[in-house]
Amino acid sequence: MCGIGGIVLQPGVEQNVRRLLEHVIQIQQHRGPDGNGIWLNEAATVGFCHNRLAILDLSPAGAQPMRSSDGRFVVVYNGEIYNYQELRLALVGKGVLFRSSSDTEVLIEAYRAWGEGILLRLRGMFAFAIYDAVAGTLFCARDRVGKKPFVYAQTPSGFAFASEIPAVRIMPGVDLSIDQSALAAMLLHNLRHIPDPYTAYVGIQRLRAGHAMRVRDGAIERVWRYWDPQPSAVPITAENLRATLEESVRLRMRADVPVGALLSGGIDSSTIVSLMQKHTKVPIHTYALGFDAQDEDLRRARIMAKRLGTSHKEFYFDPEEQRAIFQKLLKVYGEPIMLLPLVHIYSLCRAVRDDGIKVVMSGNGADELFYGYTGHIRTLKISRWLDRVSCLRPFFAPFAKGRLAWLSAPAGKRKASYYEALANSEWADILSEDGKQHLANRAAEEMNYWGVLCPSKRFIDESNFVGLMVENTHSVTTAGDLPAMAASIEMRSPFLDQDVLSFALATPVELKIPSIDNPNWLKAILRDAVSDIIPAELLSAPKRGFGMGIQESTIFSGPWKQHAEELFSMPMDAGGLFNTKSIEKLWSEFMNKPSAASRIAKMFAIQQWLLDQRQ
Repeated sequence: MCGIGGIVLQPGVEQNVRRLLEHVIQIQQHRGPDGNGIWLNEAATVGFCHNRLAILDLSPAGAQPMRSSDGRFVVVYNGEIYNYQELRLALVGKGVLFRSSSDTEVLIEAYRAWGEGILLRLRGMFAFAIYDAVAGTLFCARDRVGKKPFVYAQTPSGFAFASEIPAVRIMPGVDLSIDQSALAAMLLHNLRHIPDPYTAYVGIQRLRAGHAMRVRDGAIERVWRYWDPQPSAVPITAENLRATLEESVRLRMRADVPVGALLSGGIDSSTIVSLMQKHTKVPIHTYALGFDAQDEDLRRARIMAKRLGTSHKEFYFDPEEQRAIFQKLLKVYGEPIMLLPLVHIYSLCRAVRDDGIKVVMSGNGADELFYGYTGHIRTLKISRWLDRVSCLRPFFAPFAKGRLAWLSAPAGKRKASYYEALANSEWADILSEDGKQHLANRAAEEMNYWGVLCPSKRFIDESNFVGLMVENTHSVTTAGDLPAMAASIEMRSPFLDQDVLSFALATPVELKIPSIDNPNWLKAILRDAVSDIIPAELLSAPKRGFGMGIQESTIFSGPWKQHAEELFSMPMDAGGLFNTKSIEKLWSEFMNKPSAASRIAKMFAIQQWLLDQRQ
């Protein structure tokens, strides 16, 4: 686990690559405080840098950038290849001699053996770049659902990449003008972030999840999707789900350092901790956060911790400290994002780090994969209605206008069509007339891209797959990287394992939501799979999201009110994108009636980011 960076100059360009990489190391120090390294080719036209958080093979042999034994290949890599031991055995069978026990060396030797085909063999979370000195190519890739970030820029002088936006920003020639379409996308409906592959800057992008890239002579040659989302062929039973989860947790217990866990007392995190305890003889260190000692999340977490005998700690919300953390996370992330649980996770990860633990597990992704939110009941009702009238879809077109246009859209494009319709109303009262003229709908574009790849034609499955890959990444994959790495901690998410994901894609909705009349038995197949290890009191308890006791409406009308007033009293227009009078009105209306705080929260993040750009 670490921070990565690199530069490949175009022919004839002269640049102090080492100095730039030293700056990248400094910016991303939080991602890897255990060491750092720089590699340059002989001509100093290609260079990699690395911040190390030592998890596997803590010796110098596991350090990066790592060169192959013959010097042909060099790699920088962020993440964990959980099946590295199995891949290592296969490579030893091919005659490979290893110099370390790290998964990094397995990755580079696997590339030598199988080339770009290694992507279909890797089970884990990763973002990496491999330079081939003979071919003169750079091969980059990101894991299937984007658990690890890969940020890059194509400039007139070459290609640059890193783990975080601020590290790429310092590269000469990067276009740092605001991408107004990307920023506007964050204001739409459930989005609380800028969707990949876009960022807040015109000249900086993210490699999409499940994609790879080849660079030659400092220019992007090809970008492609290597992952084809397919349902599992395993029979869909609670027993098989349990076995798949147990294997996922077992693989993620592989580490040369202690592994802790975040424990909210919900089904997801309780399941993970229960399965973790099977693979260690010492108590798991668990951590929970709530509004105060009476918080329901903390009460449930105590029940589970006592049952399992974990070494448990709990923490309480401190509004001033949490605001400082939020501002820090915005600077680390490098663009607007708004999700209070990111702040809570950072607080817990900081406590994990202070206890000398470097790896922590979480229950991220279970609700998205197995339909654990109460809103899924409403989506299922809509989905069933669409199933019944699907043959009439062509006849809807003349009547389905505005927000109802998605009713006539084909399978795979319905969620995108809904977001296209939302833009007309949700942008109307906040964007300037000039700002609206040339905007692209980045949210709808990405939902269309991923929606057609969903293997199911049922609307609820399409909606949730698009949610996983686009709409909810702030609370799923970003939540597993940003706050943890800002605290120098690695977070592992067993529910986001590719085999668990394939199992979920194959699971009929009726096994996830058997009854729309029982909101306390959502993600039913998961509950059935773990009914023997979760107390009945928690198994059937009403759904609570992480940090549910800490609401945005309470924060912005209370402890964060003064700072919000300062931001909203003289709001910035982001180069003419926003109608500042409308922003002031939005805040005034919220103060008169603190409800529907989502838009206030998102605009607060945007205004704080804009202010940071001036400083």
